[in-house]
Amino acid sequence: MKKAIALTLSAIFIISVFLLIPRTSQAAFNADACWDNWERCRTRALESDLGVIRTTLALTACDIALGKCLLTN
Repeated sequence: MKKAIALTLSAIFIISVFLLIPRTSQAAFNADACWDNWERCRTRALESDLGVIRTTLALTACDIALGKCLLTN
C-alpha cells in the first residue's frame, strides 16, 4: 500500500512539473515584457508629483508587480 501511494504521489509530482514549468522561449519573452513594464511603471512613479511617501509606495507596487510577473510567467 505504501509503495502504491508513493508511486502515485511521485507520478503526480512529475506530471505537475512538466505542466506548470513554462517553456524556455516563453519565459524569456515574458521576462522581457515584465522588465519593460517595470521600467515604464518606475518612470511614471518617479515623474509623478505625488510626494515622498506616495512615490515610495508606487515604486514598491512596481517591484511587487515585477516579482509577480516573473514568478507567474
